[in-house]
Amino acid sequence: MKLKERQLPYLFMILGFFSVFISSSKTLIFATENIMNIDEIVPGMKGYGKTVFTGDRVEMFNVEVLGILRNWEAKSNMILIRMSGDPLEKSGIIAGMSGSPVYIDNRLIGAVAYGWSFAKEAIAGVTPINEMKSTLLNIPVQEKDISLTSVDWELPSFPQNEPEPGSRVTSLMSQELIQGSSSNMKLTPILAPLVVSGVNGEVLQKMQPLFNTYGLYPVQGGSYVSVNSLSGKGDSISEKAKLVPGASVAAILVKGDLSAAVVGTVTYVEGDNVLAFGHPFLQTGTADLPMASAYVYAILTSQSNSVKMASPREIVGRIHQDRRSGIAGTFGESSRMVPCRIEVEGSQDLVYDFEIIDNKLLTPSLVLMAAQSAVLSTERRLGEKSVNIKLSVQIDGYEKPVVIENVFYELDPSWFPLNHIVQPFTMILNNQFQKVRVNRIDLKIKVLDARKTAYIEAIKVNKKQVEPGGTLQVDVRIKPFTGESFYQTVMMQIPEDTLPGSALNVTACDATYGQALNMGRSAGKFLPTNFEQLLHYVENMERNNTLMVRVLLPKKGVTYKGEGFPSLPTSILSIMSVSNQSGIGPLFDEVISRVPTSYVLNGNQSIPVSVK
Repeated sequence: MKLKERQLPYLFMILGFFSVFISSSKTLIFATENIMNIDEIVPGMKGYGKTVFTGDRVEMFNVEVLGILRNWEAKSNMILIRMSGDPLEKSGIIAGMSGSPVYIDNRLIGAVAYGWSFAKEAIAGVTPINEMKSTLLNIPVQEKDISLTSVDWELPSFPQNEPEPGSRVTSLMSQELIQGSSSNMKLTPILAPLVVSGVNGEVLQKMQPLFNTYGLYPVQGGSYVSVNSLSGKGDSISEKAKLVPGASVAAILVKGDLSAAVVGTVTYVEGDNVLAFGHPFLQTGTADLPMASAYVYAILTSQSNSVKMASPREIVGRIHQDRRSGIAGTFGESSRMVPCRIEVEGSQDLVYDFEIIDNKLLTPSLVLMAAQSAVLSTERRLGEKSVNIKLSVQIDGYEKPVVIENVFYELDPSWFPLNHIVQPFTMILNNQFQKVRVNRIDLKIKVLDARKTAYIEAIKVNKKQVEPGGTLQVDVRIKPFTGESFYQTVMMQIPEDTLPGSALNVTACDATYGQALNMGRSAGKFLPTNFEQLLHYVENMERNNTLMVRVLLPKKGVTYKGEGFPSLPTSILSIMSVSNQSGIGPLFDEVISRVPTSYVLNGNQSIPVSVK
């Protein structure tokens, strides 16, 4: 009993220690719920911030308040802070820190989100947490199957001068903006790393100007990281999430054989709601993106852009808001993504299966990036190549897919062939007639290491006069590259209502010249007035391997917005012929024959023929 009595004071001391520890732990756990209003903040206050520098461990850095920038943008305030602590002393502001929560007296004040271009110190702008909450948490969540809408959001441009030699430039801006004058210091959103895997480095470099325009800093990284491979053991779904304030979070754009994700930092968690970034991603308003945790391998310190080298980890929810003050997501919800397959047939046969976001701004660019990377990964970079490209897009509400197909010849790995296919796809997504919901994208690319080109040398006809309703034989002489010339015979049927005594123009041409003739002779047909006309136009664009033989026939009547009116009463015809309204022109009929060939054709030849 005496021994136990001696131990009693020690027992009380131990219990007291644990009670203090538990109390302090509760303070740390619930610190994010304690918010400091911007009116309570004064210069000189010191605190700390949270972010991930390595792995998934949330670490702290030091913060000192420099001042408040009130109404720096319309109805928006900014808290100006100086950050310090390893590794910020060497790196400056790091791309991927966007959203890092900042605390004073264990009370949350906001998210690190902005920085001064060309600053030598880690001086940042903090978006107040109350502005983030009021903007992101008080907006009703839309239906999750609504496609993203795009808003143009461009960073400011600067004169093309070099920054001060020897200065460390923080990761605030694109490479183009870093070329600007250091005298034009401006508060700009911290760049968000766009971590891309499975994409050729040369392609990523070509896409960089586009991504930089939207505040993204593309870097090559890894694809999804299995939690098991990092921890060596299985974890439950709740353990995988771990999206606490200061943790790394990723917005998924592409997942599968190719992947792309934008990495930032979690600012605030309330129930199932997550706030992050502190500035917009694309500022689309309503969004629909997979939300994932992320793993940081290391901080890549650079004179121009220090960046977190990271990879998306596990999808844990959905990002549904993308606004000026940040992004908002919800745990446990799923996002809609579009299945995409790219098949490359050439020296190697490869198939890429992945899912991509449904966004009329980014989807075409991401498909273009994936396709170009697939080709460069399997084919030689230099040398003559003939390329056949077929894009099939399944649109919601339409039984048959929209098919865009063409063949090209290129001497080096240019963007032109793929651009020619992706651009009509972009027209469909951004049409003015109706919203488009894409269900599937299939792209087939066939590459032949040979030059399959030919030139249209000449044409001849079997007679210089033709009767209405008669047949005209047109022989087109085609000269293949390094090959012997040959004739392609095309039979043209002249309509019976062709005006006697009129002069006909017979033309043999390639797709480019033919498309120009289409626009010149019937421009209204190529200015769609509804969605179905747009689809018809896109699917029937002239193909480069098609020989076109065209006979232009003058007709009695007028055209209005591309539609022909050959049977108008004389009185109306005379009125419309002198009308001062746009879209009205003379009526021409045209007989067109299209003959597929095995060559990419170039050139055009014409000959006149009269009607008896």
